[in-house]
Amino acid sequence: MDYAAVLVLSPISGSWELMSSGGKVIVFDTAQVAWEWLPLLGQGRLCREDEARKQVSFLEMSRELPNCARVISPYVPGEGQPWKQHQIWSEWWGGG
Repeated sequence: MDYAAVLVLSPISGSWELMSSGGKVIVFDTAQVAWEWLPLLGQGRLCREDEARKQVSFLEMSRELPNCARVISPYVPGEGQPWKQHQIWSEWWGGG
């Protein structure tokens, strides 16, 4: 399976970081699922989508939310399941 992850441009450090929650990197089932989910990072802000680069840029700048994000795929977690340093998107998003 070709998993995907999301890199976000941190408004604090100014560097690209893997999207994570609770210290675990969020892994998506496919690049398409990750791509369709990206606009939600903007929490309603308008965004410019670059489908060729699988990247979105949010038009209203924020000091707390990512201003730019992109999909990386394939993403190989590099550890066996059950994952200790990664969490699958469907489990994370579903509260699971």
